[in-house]
Amino acid sequence: MFVKENTISAARSYFKDRLQNQFSESELKSMWKQLICKRFEWSDSEFLLSSENRLSESDLLYVRSFVKRLQDNEPFQYILGETTFCGLSILCDSRALIPRPETEELVSWISELTDVNSIIDICSGSGCISLGLKSHFSNAKVSGVDLSEEANNLAETNAIRNKLSVDFYIADALDLNSDFWKNMDSVDLIVSNPPYITLDEKMLMNPNVLDYEPHLALFVPNDSAIIFYERIAKLALQKLNQKGSLFFELNPDFADDVVKMLKNLGFGNIELKNDLQGKKRMLKAQKV
Repeated sequence: MFVKENTISAARSYFKDRLQNQFSESELKSMWKQLICKRFEWSDSEFLLSSENRLSESDLLYVRSFVKRLQDNEPFQYILGETTFCGLSILCDSRALIPRPETEELVSWISELTDVNSIIDICSGSGCISLGLKSHFSNAKVSGVDLSEEANNLAETNAIRNKLSVDFYIADALDLNSDFWKNMDSVDLIVSNPPYITLDEKMLMNPNVLDYEPHLALFVPNDSAIIFYERIAKLALQKLNQKGSLFFELNPDFADDVVKMLKNLGFGNIELKNDLQGKKRMLKAQKV
């Protein structure tokens, strides 16, 4: 066998040795704990007390397969099949982007609001934003909209998984003349984490993102970097209730352009917020 002893501690050493050039010590520690706890359905305490438990040949092959896929740059969340977002268990696969900590920060910021009765999440992907907001604003009507039928199917599965009532629809955020947008009811809040990476930035991306995550949800043309923000802002002018709120996740390189665009359209109370890395990542504005 590829490890000298079939104990969890020996398998952990194998895992770390093979991946130490790709990931930090803290990343490896977190990934190891998640994959083992999922494999054996262990709690945190069971994990801590089981370092010398013996693994079956099947368990060891599971660990080796995990290592090989990580070495091939497949995202950890896709291999594990899930991630935690705002306390929810979100299924992850290549149908939608992996929920990121920055997006969790956006949901946390939105959750500071009061009197929110209706929400629409545009470019909803896995449904993480919609579901995170529904878990906070439990009495609100929440809807998610995405162009991808596959992403919508994943979002619906996540809603069932977390026992949250959110409606998901298929529509193009760039086609404001479609019947869906024309027939959409007014809402208190619109939020979007749209595609915002320009094609020029593509060559700078890590292979675990570029080779696995859906390009439809990532990229915009170089000459139209804020096109989704422009279309969604124009929709918000039509569909937000008076004093309604608009929230975006941003490409920091174009944050100031989005602010200027919103001011030109007449939005007020515009505020940028940095993420934990100090980058201009989030924005809120109000229909006045």
